[in-house]
Amino acid sequence: MKMRIAFTGKGGSGKSTLAALFVGHLRAAGHRVLAVDADVNVHLAPLLGVTAGPEGALSRPENARQVRRHLLGTNPRVAGVEHFVPTTPPGPGSRLVTLDADDPVLVRHATALDARTHVLHVGTYEPDDIGAGCYHGHLAILENLLSHLRLDVDDWVVCDMVAGTDAFANSLHAQFDVIVVVAESTPESVSVARRYRELAAAAGVADLLAVVGNKVVDGVDRDYLARELGGAPLTVLSTQAGLRRARQAGACPRLADLDDVAPLARIAEYARSRPMSPGRREALLRALHLRLAGQDWVRSAHGDVTTQLGPVPA
Repeated sequence: MKMRIAFTGKGGSGKSTLAALFVGHLRAAGHRVLAVDADVNVHLAPLLGVTAGPEGALSRPENARQVRRHLLGTNPRVAGVEHFVPTTPPGPGSRLVTLDADDPVLVRHATALDARTHVLHVGTYEPDDIGAGCYHGHLAILENLLSHLRLDVDDWVVCDMVAGTDAFANSLHAQFDVIVVVAESTPESVSVARRYRELAAAAGVADLLAVVGNKVVDGVDRDYLARELGGAPLTVLSTQAGLRRARQAGACPRLADLDDVAPLARIAEYARSRPMSPGRREALLRALHLRLAGQDWVRSAHGDVTTQLGPVPA
């Protein structure tokens, strides 16, 4: 399987920690993994032991241009790197990113934990962004990278998304096979999970969602999640004293800090059972590109970007 999985949820739900532990689970199983920190708070990278400075952020303008220049290749459908929009698809002559250790994008912009595991971070707000930008613009380079990604069998992409529902701003909700919504047994956390479900249904990707309960104390918490979500979560992680103590000591989370790794195995098993077909992903991304192409700001800045699309697949 070639799998893409995203972790999201209310801020503080533990989504970044769970994503880091899931990366550890995949590494232990021998998979090639690309971990992407796409949270404005930049938590996943440090949880994996990576220093995520602004100079290495994908969204840094010079880095984004370099990545897009590489992806563009000789694709005649895109007039230049400045005409990449979030939904720009690959075309003839485009270069695709792989999880090979010598891939140019990984060599220049990722941190290697080992030859089979690389970490990218999108970045956060910088002083120059104050009053003049939003995080959606930062995420556009991630959308470009994901749409120009070629995975081999047993490769995984694990993305820690920004908290809340920003994945529906452009095309990120269509880029994954599974979107894990991490929920605590609180009204606020459950309300985010329910909202994500509503938006996913409206976007035609309700089947991609899986809710995972986190920091569950007892049966009352389990019952609360099941009642408020209209069914039991895919799996739950109980409150982990060992993990909490490790984090309090400033240590990166490890599988050894967990009482039970079965919930991580359950998430992986679930993801493998429902990969998105290439045809469905292409159709979703095509529709989203056409919708974006109709926006006035896109027409004003880039002209008619519908020409970036190839023929409709037979």
